[in-house]
Amino acid sequence: MSGRAKGAGEEAEGEFAHVLRFATLEEAEATLRRLDGMWREHRDAGDRAGAERVLDLAREGRRRAQMIAGNRRVAAEKRAEKEEIRQWFRVWLEAPETFFDWLELRKASVEFGEKFGGATRQG
Repeated sequence: MSGRAKGAGEEAEGEFAHVLRFATLEEAEATLRRLDGMWREHRDAGDRAGAERVLDLAREGRRRAQMIAGNRRVAAEKRAEKEEIRQWFRVWLEAPETFFDWLELRKASVEFGEKFGGATRQG
């Protein structure tokens, strides 16, 4: 490992490393909360490149969730969970300002309760 100091780009990459975690619905919600906080920080600081990088991460999360949801080798229950997570990423990308209000309503819905048994019901 080199003894040189990290450059600004490397420090920024560190901020984005290992953010996308969504093995469970709870983990997906925590990931979206982290992404939302990062996005707001960059946006509020006028850092368009940083804000766009956060959006790119969310798009990647949506793509990864969609790939797992469509994989027939994955158990049906896990595919349904990943499809739900894909939708969460989609809604956050479309409406980050209202996403968490929407998420609380979604988790309180009868359909969600029937599918996931009340997982992540507390916000």
